[in-house]
Amino acid sequence: MKNKMLSIGLILLVIPMLLAYQSGLQKISIVDKKISWGYKKGAGRSVDAIIIHSTYNASGTDSFSVQGVLDQFKSYGVASHYLIDREGKIYRLVDERNIAFHAGNSSLPDGRVNVNTTSIGIEIITTLYTSPSEAQYKSVAGLVKDIQKRRVIKYIKGHNEIAPGRKSDPWNFDWTKFNSLIE
Repeated sequence: MKNKMLSIGLILLVIPMLLAYQSGLQKISIVDKKISWGYKKGAGRSVDAIIIHSTYNASGTDSFSVQGVLDQFKSYGVASHYLIDREGKIYRLVDERNIAFHAGNSSLPDGRVNVNTTSIGIEIITTLYTSPSEAQYKSVAGLVKDIQKRRVIKYIKGHNEIAPGRKSDPWNFDWTKFNSLIE
């Protein structure tokens, strides 16, 4: 009887801890919105970098239009693996196993070029004059943590860091806030 009471007591202590742990885990939801341009097949590629970008719809009245951004990507023949809208919804545009054309002429801190071949690109819809929303910070952090569970990531960089002088995004991105969310 004493052992049963001890077991019940331990269970009652452990259950709240498990619930608290689970509620702290960010469960991400990804909407597949696969595109047919801006990438090539990348069988067996090794990924160790995540590149964070900013983008907006420059050709319409709604700067934050997902469709406007996709139309723009299509016109340039580019893509990222993921796109995060202002509400924090994550769209998968290109499977991670494939090489998305998101980084352009760039290099990683260790000198490697052809960054597209070893990285995953994440685009956040924002403008030069707006910061990412709280929902976008939570989504990008959750997505990065999810990728880190599946891959060994050496670098998480902004587009401006791998293409200095050529690119300035991610715009108004608070790296301190982001880094605290992925710890």
